[in-house]
Amino acid sequence: MRIDHLQCARCGRKYPKDELRYRCDCGDSIEIVYDYGELAGKISWADLRKRTFCHWRYREFYPGLNKRNIITMGEGGTSLVKSRSIAKKAGCRELLFKMESLNPTGSFKDRGSTVEISQACQYGARELVLASTGNMGASVAAYCARGGIDCTIYVPWSTPEVKLLQMEAHGAIIKRVRGDYTAAALEARGQFEKRGVYLAGDYPYRSEGEKSVGFEIADALGTDYDYIACPIGNGTLLHGIWKGLKEFKMMGLIDRLPRILGVQAEGCNTVVKAFQDNKEIIEPVQPHTLMDAVACGDPLDGSWALKALRESGGIGIAVSDDEAIRVRDMLAREEGIFAELSGALSTAGLMKAYENGMIEKGLKVVSLVTGHGLKEPEAARYRPSKP
Repeated sequence: MRIDHLQCARCGRKYPKDELRYRCDCGDSIEIVYDYGELAGKISWADLRKRTFCHWRYREFYPGLNKRNIITMGEGGTSLVKSRSIAKKAGCRELLFKMESLNPTGSFKDRGSTVEISQACQYGARELVLASTGNMGASVAAYCARGGIDCTIYVPWSTPEVKLLQMEAHGAIIKRVRGDYTAAALEARGQFEKRGVYLAGDYPYRSEGEKSVGFEIADALGTDYDYIACPIGNGTLLHGIWKGLKEFKMMGLIDRLPRILGVQAEGCNTVVKAFQDNKEIIEPVQPHTLMDAVACGDPLDGSWALKALRESGGIGIAVSDDEAIRVRDMLAREEGIFAELSGALSTAGLMKAYENGMIEKGLKVVSLVTGHGLKEPEAARYRPSKP
């Protein structure tokens, strides 16, 4: 679609569509707003379903790109796997796992990378910099290799070695930072400001790519489900899913929206705390969690994620490392699904919400498995600290 303008989550300020901008002047996150009239009445399920079931099936809902600039590896089109065991324990009528671990580099990040790196190619970028806790770096490194773009990645010192190896395999230069994701993001942004290199990460174009998780759920289920359980790190995935589903409803492809169950690690519960305290401002924290993939103490898209939880009439809940470990092991032993610890966060949050009486019994829920267990094989040995 044709972009109309960019807009801030907090203050609502608008920016020109052609401006290469990552944040609002007020410091908060921005999103892309389209000229929706351009597409209204011109797209149908019959049109979409003539195409392969993958991320680019829904190309009209992404920023307009020249076909020659699209960098893709067939991402998306991931399975919905029906629970055989955990559904009963979570009080669900039906529980479906959206297997984002089956994307080309092993996580949902590939959906954002295909749009973001394609956009970088369209801008003519030859060099790129970003910050990552691991999965995004591995994904961007792969797509940059395919697009012929040099890539430098700033990572927290604690980033798992196997994720660093995946980045290096694709030719990325790794810069380890003594600090958390926020410190790495400051370093990456500093390189953009000093040298003018293309800055990638949890910014507007990535959020546009991650909309396709919601598109595929709607494609497969229509509106026959009640909740999407989604992890929150920077909040970009949750925001993207909600934005995409609202666009589908606006275009008449669906007639109602689900509720969102947003799940964070207790040791990094910025968005959930603001939601539960009914606050507008998200207070940054120093992360303390084994779930490194969601350890974003100052979430870049936190304001958008908070808006999505409230608009959907959803729930925010925080999960301890021990609770996530137990559910990760349950997924592996009872469902045959090997998830990284952060990849089990959605399901752990769903089970906790049911146990705490926060959601009713008998719902149909989609829970996102965001990353493969092979992303952090050493973490498979983590045992709960409490019996």
